[in-house]
Amino acid sequence: MKTTPMKLITIVGEEVLKETLVRHVLDLGAKGATYHTVEGTGSRTARHDDVFGENFEMKVICKAGVAAKILEAVAEEYFDRYAVIAWESDVHVVNGEEY
Repeated sequence: MKTTPMKLITIVGEEVLKETLVRHVLDLGAKGATYHTVEGTGSRTARHDDVFGENFEMKVICKAGVAAKILEAVAEEYFDRYAVIAWESDVHVVNGEEY
């Protein structure tokens, strides 16, 4: 079985950002995203709604260049105003040429 090395970007943020962030990630070159509502607490004090508001988690598998663009955009455009965190992981994908 052949696999392709890719990047997995995970973003957890306020539910109010979900639609905007999904569209932004796709505009930056991602071919798709998976997202769902999650619960949790964290250290971030910046929050658009109350502290117990809903959060979402988004996962994006993409090439390294797209991953760098996504992380840079999230850091520059959302970190200062919203409770959001993002990270990158290395993954090996079956049928990776689709990404």
